[in-house]
Amino acid sequence: MRPWTRMKGDPRWIEAKYGGLCSQCGAELHPGDRILYWPRTRTVMCEKCGESAWQRFVSEAADEEFMSGGLF
Repeated sequence: MRPWTRMKGDPRWIEAKYGGLCSQCGAELHPGDRILYWPRTRTVMCEKCGESAWQRFVSEAADEEFMSGGLF
């Protein structure tokens, strides 16, 4: 279970439907690859680049939830 409330623009892991390039490192993405999708900017990251961005997002979301009094 996620420690924060899911918002419409939150990034999420998806399976690529089309080929493309990672917005961070420029790696080639293929259909079926696990990618991190950012809906607000419509950008994608490969699994390697996306992992650090995902961890940062989760940490910031948990901090925000805690500061707003949502966790305790």
